[in-house]
Amino acid sequence: MIIGGGIGGAGAAIALRNNGFDATVYEARSARGTQYGGCYVLWYAGVMSLARLGLLDKAIALGHRVDRFEMCGEHGSTHYSVDMAARIAANDVTPLAIRRADLLNLLYGELGADALHLNSTMATMSQDGSGVTATFTDGRTARGTVLIGADGLQSRVRAHLHGLTPPRHPGYAHWSGISETDGGAPAGVFRILHGRAARFAFFHLGDGRVCWWAVRNGPAGRGSDHLGVYAGLTRFFRDWGPIVTGLLAATKPSSIHRRDTFDRSPLMRWGSGRVTLLGDAAHAMTFDLGQGAGTSLTDGVVFADQWARRGAPIAALRGYERARRKVTLPLVLASRQIGAATAWGGPFGPQANALILRTLGAKVTPPLLALDARSHATLHPFAMGETESISVG
Repeated sequence: MIIGGGIGGAGAAIALRNNGFDATVYEARSARGTQYGGCYVLWYAGVMSLARLGLLDKAIALGHRVDRFEMCGEHGSTHYSVDMAARIAANDVTPLAIRRADLLNLLYGELGADALHLNSTMATMSQDGSGVTATFTDGRTARGTVLIGADGLQSRVRAHLHGLTPPRHPGYAHWSGISETDGGAPAGVFRILHGRAARFAFFHLGDGRVCWWAVRNGPAGRGSDHLGVYAGLTRFFRDWGPIVTGLLAATKPSSIHRRDTFDRSPLMRWGSGRVTLLGDAAHAMTFDLGQGAGTSLTDGVVFADQWARRGAPIAALRGYERARRKVTLPLVLASRQIGAATAWGGPFGPQANALILRTLGAKVTPPLLALDARSHATLHPFAMGETESISVG
């Protein structure tokens, strides 16, 4: 049983089925595809995991490949850039930009309606020597050999295992939108511009539209932020160059979404007995490294591989947890630290951030983006680090 039908839960069910196991997903929402979720850039492990699920070609058709990653100042000066061309040629693993709704619908289509139960909010769970029983808020029950909590930041499964404390807000707010034209943004480039305690990023989606996101320091809650309206957002970024202003001008105000980002301190123990956690329920991280969706997909692939290799479900659960904790722990902490560094304000904030990006960032960020892929030989024979071309501005 998988509680939670997001990217991680649906991907895990497909991975388990591909390894010969039955898996059923229980999702609290009443309909498919009704939740706005913005866009992703899936890095190497996420792309490899889609290949393992047999869905990479379909995902590529829905998205747009990214062959250059750039860190820049607010007016476009390059702090450093990573050209993935050599790596792409050697490994056929290209970061992929895709809308969350498109990716989720692709996973649902592969999973099939019979394996996805909507209107299913878990209330309680219990386990014994032979399985786990979940009770839902409408009184239904379901039973399985194991239970995976893939139910996100406010996971009920995690609450049953560990209690549920409030998540941590990092002190910055997040907006995102999809422009109707490219606004002059170069295709195949994922660019993040850094200003004083603010960032603006963009990447193509493959259909002439561009996804962008913006970050600025601010407390949680829409009512506390004066940039909650389109005019305030465009006014703040008006001096950030023609691509930024062009993308904002090409975006319908009604399609701009503001949300708060959160993370949680890492758990040293994820599961117990026949129950474990997956994705944000296990390792919620800020978006600053772009690893949330990819690590969730890889969680499911690794768990299915563990069960197929070990045969015994409880041994597979603990093996999966050991394998994934050692990768996701540094990603959670690194995402937190990167977000904190880029949120520096004051008169010297941009200069200090630029210096860090040109020196430490150019050395540390590319290996972090590849860490998950390098950690799991079953995903791909991935020779990391020798094919990158990094230029520092």
